[in-house]
Amino acid sequence: MVQIIKTGVQQGIGVVFRLARVVIPAIIFVSVLQATTLLHTIGQVFAPLMHSVGLPGEAAIAFVIGILTSIYGGIGAMVTLSLSSSELTVLSTMMAVCHGAFMETAVVTEAGASGILVFGLRFIGAFLAAWVLHMAGI
Repeated sequence: MVQIIKTGVQQGIGVVFRLARVVIPAIIFVSVLQATTLLHTIGQVFAPLMHSVGLPGEAAIAFVIGILTSIYGGIGAMVTLSLSSSELTVLSTMMAVCHGAFMETAVVTEAGASGILVFGLRFIGAFLAAWVLHMAGI
């Protein structure tokens, strides 16, 4: 029993450190963007698209980080933004559908699928799911 607990604690600590390597840089990156005018500028560029699903333009940075890295990187970026619970729900849903899309698209392409089609469907699916939640008043 002691060995099982020891192994579990060791593996748990390993997982925390692996996640921290993605989450902490994302938090720092978005915090630096917030300290400058860059996050606001990025928000203005993406505002029309993100407003269509009830999100501020700045939420695009968390979504893009989630696409480029993993859902954990997106969450790390998301926690630095001031979002309401409904906005967090919508953005989390988007990231759940489209997280790690570039890496996963590469894998399915190797298996013979169309990378453009797979990525496009996930991207559109993320916005469609977010739009449905937004229209439902969530």
